[in-house]
Amino acid sequence: MAEIEIRNLMVSECYTNCYLCKNKETGEGFIVDPGGDALKISAHVNKMEMIPKAILLTHGHYDHIAAVEELKKRYGVKVYAAREEERLLLDFRMNLSTMFGEPLQVCANVFLEDGEKFSVAGFSMKFILTPGHTPGSGCYYLEEQEVLFSGDTLFHASRGRTDFPGGSERKILDSIREKLLVLPGETEVFPGHMDSTCIENERVYY
Repeated sequence: MAEIEIRNLMVSECYTNCYLCKNKETGEGFIVDPGGDALKISAHVNKMEMIPKAILLTHGHYDHIAAVEELKKRYGVKVYAAREEERLLLDFRMNLSTMFGEPLQVCANVFLEDGEKFSVAGFSMKFILTPGHTPGSGCYYLEEQEVLFSGDTLFHASRGRTDFPGGSERKILDSIREKLLVLPGETEVFPGHMDSTCIENERVYY
């Protein structure tokens, strides 16, 4: 089993968690939700001596994608996102970038389907579509490493907002209850904001 090193960087004015994930054996890795501060992210990539192989997006809001294009060019990597999130990534209003005064579009290279399994940097993972925060919100589950990157679907003792374009309270609750809380309780959850948690801790809230 590949051993993973995870470094959490707080980026953007929204205090977004960006994760740098490295395969300790090969040095290859991936970046989850680079929501800003491309120079800061690159500096930590260098400190970790990590070779980025992909950028994984949990959803397309501005505070999770603002540094994507710069890092994509810098490292020559592909961007992964849900098929259902393509429209939002390209829509200034839906991805909230106009609210920050910087209209932004991101073009993903690989669009994932619900339940799709794939490998990046020596890690096998599963994409879990969890609509509610946005139509194409999704989580990345690394079963062997007992790790879940939950984006803005599931937080510690909380969940993502549903009052943005395309949001749905019913859908986010269904996503959490039917797709995330059924994972093993010891699964460590790395959310888009706030502190990490685990699935067992979050079951008491739903």
